[in-house]
Amino acid sequence: MGGLSGASGAAPSPGPARGRGAALKRARRLLGAATVASLLLTPSPAPGAARTITMSGASPAQAVVADLAYFYRRERADAPRFSLVGGGTGIGIADAARGIVDAGLSGRGLEPGDPPGLTFTPLARSAICLVTNPANRVPNLTRAQLQPLVSGATTSWAQIAGAPRRDAIERVTFDVTSAARNVFLTTFVDLATPLAPATTYTASAQVRDHIAATPAAFGYVDLEFARRLHAVPYEGVPCTRATVADGSYPARRTLGFVTRGRPAGALARFLAWIRTDATARRVIASRYVVP
Repeated sequence: MGGLSGASGAAPSPGPARGRGAALKRARRLLGAATVASLLLTPSPAPGAARTITMSGASPAQAVVADLAYFYRRERADAPRFSLVGGGTGIGIADAARGIVDAGLSGRGLEPGDPPGLTFTPLARSAICLVTNPANRVPNLTRAQLQPLVSGATTSWAQIAGAPRRDAIERVTFDVTSAARNVFLTTFVDLATPLAPATTYTASAQVRDHIAATPAAFGYVDLEFARRLHAVPYEGVPCTRATVADGSYPARRTLGFVTRGRPAGALARFLAWIRTDATARRVIASRYVVP
């Protein structure tokens, strides 16, 4: 137990493309277990194409990168393969720093404590949403309400104004290496607030699925992973793409790629395509806010 503290594009045409669409759906389902699984997207590249691009890290970034890689390989005959492995932001940054992968997938920008010599390339703007089970549609949470909720002083949903439930609160969190946990703590929790015990996970899909299956649960997840849950407004502001875009929701963050030095070769070409291609921008906008 730990303390409480993280696509779509043009529809494929009928025929063989339906198989590719089904493969993309299967890829998204596999990313729910991204901390223990590796995904190789689409068949082997054409002769002479670049080698596999390897990435590891944050599951929210993984999910959108999987979609982007799918469309990139449809548009570029010389595109490389992509291997995406989970582990969270901390693992992604460490793997990139050690040269284990070409890019770490991160749920935050670089910080002073990160290894030297790294470069962060933005992918999308997102946010961390406060979430409950869809059967417990809490209408709002304030900063004052969150402190006893996080510390354990608030023990029952009956103590939260407007909550339809009356049973004991079950807290769910991310491990200490998670970027989502860091955003949650720095945005919503006072330094003096102690952290109550909570069920702890490493992957966003794990947190989402636990809360979706637990009517009394409370936690936080990335904006994209909040879709199946009830995102609780904070101080009257909902957690949505619109409030991320206009800056009114406070728990905003940037997803991106971490590399040793500047991206080069096939990875640099893929990142340039993400920045400039209309399909890539639509894929990002279907989940997040284009940076």
